[in-house]
Amino acid sequence: MVTLFRHLAFLGLLALVTTAIAPTAYAQSETPESVVVSVDKNPVASGDTFILTLTVDAFIEDRAWRPAELLPDFEVMGTSSSSTTQIIDGQTSREKTFRTVAKAPQQPGEYALGPFQVAGTESNQLTLKVLAADDPALSEQRDAFMRVELDRDDIYVQEQVVLTTKLYLAANLHSGNIIPPQLEDADIRQVGRDEDSTEVIDGRMFQVFERSFIVIPQRSGAQEIRGPVFQGQINVESNRTLFPSFSSTRSVTTAATNLPIEVKPIPADWPAQHTWLPAELVTLSVSVGNEASAQPEGEQIQITQGEPLTLTYRLTAVGPLADQLPRLDALVRQLSLQDASIYPEAPESAMNQRNGSLVSQQTLRVTVIPHSAGELEIPSLTVPWFNTQLRERQEASAPGQVIAVAPGASDGRERTVASNEPATDTPASEPIPSPASSTASEGAASTSSKPYENLSYWQLATAVFALLWLLTLAMWFMRARQQRQQTMIDDAATATTTAAEQQQLKAVKRACNANDAAAVDVALKQWMRTQLKIAGQLSALADYYAHDALRSQLEHLQRARFSTEQHDWQEGKALWRALQGAIETKRKAQQPPRAELPKLYPN
Repeated sequence: MVTLFRHLAFLGLLALVTTAIAPTAYAQSETPESVVVSVDKNPVASGDTFILTLTVDAFIEDRAWRPAELLPDFEVMGTSSSSTTQIIDGQTSREKTFRTVAKAPQQPGEYALGPFQVAGTESNQLTLKVLAADDPALSEQRDAFMRVELDRDDIYVQEQVVLTTKLYLAANLHSGNIIPPQLEDADIRQVGRDEDSTEVIDGRMFQVFERSFIVIPQRSGAQEIRGPVFQGQINVESNRTLFPSFSSTRSVTTAATNLPIEVKPIPADWPAQHTWLPAELVTLSVSVGNEASAQPEGEQIQITQGEPLTLTYRLTAVGPLADQLPRLDALVRQLSLQDASIYPEAPESAMNQRNGSLVSQQTLRVTVIPHSAGELEIPSLTVPWFNTQLRERQEASAPGQVIAVAPGASDGRERTVASNEPATDTPASEPIPSPASSTASEGAASTSSKPYENLSYWQLATAVFALLWLLTLAMWFMRARQQRQQTMIDDAATATTTAAEQQQLKAVKRACNANDAAAVDVALKQWMRTQLKIAGQLSALADYYAHDALRSQLEHLQRARFSTEQHDWQEGKALWRALQGAIETKRKAQQPPRAELPKLYPN
């Protein structure tokens, strides 16, 4: 009986698996009878998006529909698919739907859609009319469209420009998302808050949603900004519901036209030793001593010789990113100070948004130690920058400082004063003792000297030697302890530095493997500043290692990023190999030469 039940259970499981597999196998092998193509709007504005829907009355694989190959005149932005199955009176029907978001060409005209060959079946054919964006025929049927504009046409490399996007909706917005504009080798980010208003166009009321982006191109030459795209849902009235106050939603997508731009390179007359800094406004200030307390105007600062003095420089710029600011520590090291030492710390950078613009700031604290008394003059610090409003070069300066340095404390040495008077044994500053006190002191001296009269010379010498020996042991112990502590501190610092350097080199390697020129530039500069203490451009790294292969790869990287002609940089792995070779060559050159072993059997 048990065996019979097992056979029946096995047969039931086999029938269930066969039933589950059969529709799948059937769906993969069936051929559609009809393929229908439709669009959500026709005509469409030039540069705008539309949804092409492909409906197949069978289950087919997703790879059977290849819109990028079948729509050569359009820019395909994405495709989604869905499947449905219906069973009515025992009759099963299946349907596969593909929705492709495509962007219309910039050139108006009529474009053919289809016929398409999908899974061995030919679809119908449509004619899509593409009209100019300002054509009056579009005003009646467009429920959503976008417009973009730049705040200026004259753009320099690494200069901030504002791109304003306006989304026009003729219906209430249910939900949606605006995809930001795109530009290769550029930094794009949203600034400010969205603003909404209403506007009447050709007798129709539109809701207007405004959003601003900043665009900072990182290379010069002719380029094209890909316009932002809106994808969302709007509320529409539906006749299928019993409640007129309720409404259904409809998917809508639209895109702004692309914006061609011409980015100018760095002006030829810009000094090569200074960092290119385009900005709307740049200020440079310096404070002496405590940052929270202001120095009274007209009052000279006074310190003591050898006493440290803290200077705080603060560079603020409206427009550029924080990593575009020049390194203040490198500029401070170039200041000429006499009879003083200067020790700049690592600068601190910060960036935020204010009134729709980026505001970057760099703070540097510098310690100055004077070596001699008198007046210490600290020269002014100047940073050149390019005014993007006036389109001219200007300079931001921190005023110089004059510090009064007082002499340090006495070192304890006796001062001798020349005098024509005869020398005496009694100091002038002490009172002349009376005869009684003199007698008492002589008695005390004779009494205190009596214990030493019974000691021999060798006993005194032995005591002095023992005392010196004990002092030597104590000094040796303290020195050994300090050396052990210093060794532990150095080992911990070396381990921390090595770990940080390895992380930064890994970031350089990842950027090189991805052939991301901008990321490689940023990672290399960060590694240079923190590990090698080198500031400036990548040419300084090439000079540091003096490695021909590395220099060649770095120059090729700079040409690919900042040349007027567009280059596809694919030399990431070669640059990484050159960097490894340069590091290894530098390490071997810094190792001390090995001492030759003496001959085992000398003559």
